[in-house]
Amino acid sequence: MGHILKHLFEMLKGSRSDEPGGRPDSAQKRFTFFNSSRLLLLAVVMAGLWQLAAPAGLSPQEKVLWERVRSAQLHLSQWRQDNGTAAAPEHDPWGCGLIGLEWSEITTTLGALTSKRTACNPAWAVQFSRWFNELELKPGDPVAIYSSGSFPGLLLNAMAAAEAMGLEPLLILSLGASTWGANHPELPWPAIAAELRRNGFIRKQADYFTLGAGAELGHGMPDGGEALLRKAAEEAHVELLTADNLEEMITLKVKLLEAFHPRLLINIGGSQANLGDAEDVLQLQTGLVPAGQADQAGNGVIGIAMRKTIPVIHMLNLKSVSDRVGIPYDSSPRKRGPSQVRIGWSCLGLLVFFIVLLTYQRWKLEPAAE
Repeated sequence: MGHILKHLFEMLKGSRSDEPGGRPDSAQKRFTFFNSSRLLLLAVVMAGLWQLAAPAGLSPQEKVLWERVRSAQLHLSQWRQDNGTAAAPEHDPWGCGLIGLEWSEITTTLGALTSKRTACNPAWAVQFSRWFNELELKPGDPVAIYSSGSFPGLLLNAMAAAEAMGLEPLLILSLGASTWGANHPELPWPAIAAELRRNGFIRKQADYFTLGAGAELGHGMPDGGEALLRKAAEEAHVELLTADNLEEMITLKVKLLEAFHPRLLINIGGSQANLGDAEDVLQLQTGLVPAGQADQAGNGVIGIAMRKTIPVIHMLNLKSVSDRVGIPYDSSPRKRGPSQVRIGWSCLGLLVFFIVLLTYQRWKLEPAAE
């Protein structure tokens, strides 16, 4: 930008000099000065719009939050190396400590390794905190987090953001996990969370567990998986919710939600009772969901919450929400927040540029002197 401004000032300076060999050509002088001024003004306007369109940096509080999540990840990575449960370096190249196995007894469905790595980015904690601010949440406000074990990275980010803001969470977790999530038989989410609490990275213990998988009752889980998860819940001293079918599980989770009176519901992953069994929920936008989409929210906990006017942050299909908020997909964590470009200012800048381009004259023909 500096060399462009320098060039424009030189053009302005040149426009004031006399033509060689005689008197100054006043018309040409005015034309050159007018064009040079327009270019200088365009450069100033474009520089201002570029600043307005650029993504906001991290605030001091957001830097602390980012560092806290990253420190927790590095601690988990070292802890897992020490106890022999660490993921292979090619699966967890950035040492997040929250990448599971390709398959195990407590695995419920297939999941993308790239999404599980993306979920670990501490920028998600920053994004959660910005969503909280957008919803004008205040310390002490109740927030429900209904999660599966499939995205431990997102769960850590959401909990860290909620605790940093002083929110009061209700945490209900489905213990089963898709591939590469919290699906290591020796390290389901309760074991990971216990280590995080022991070292002061989070404070919250889960309020309730479900088994996950079909109907969140363990249906279709590999042999031995249900027993492992029941043992994990027992050792964590957390109540395991039970029901006879999916409809009863949805009703039970909704009752717990209503009794809590949350200002917000955060759904992480694809727990069946949260989504329900209506296909329209698959079309629901991810991220912070607009209130007008309640008719597309399905018949699970999410849909019922939205019809009760409870705002929802829906974290599924991570590639889509990642692109929308500006968090790099499957990229190494860097100390920066979501880098969403402000589209309105960018479009205005393009409009100004093309208006000047279409109206700019490089020369102007004058009648020949007689």
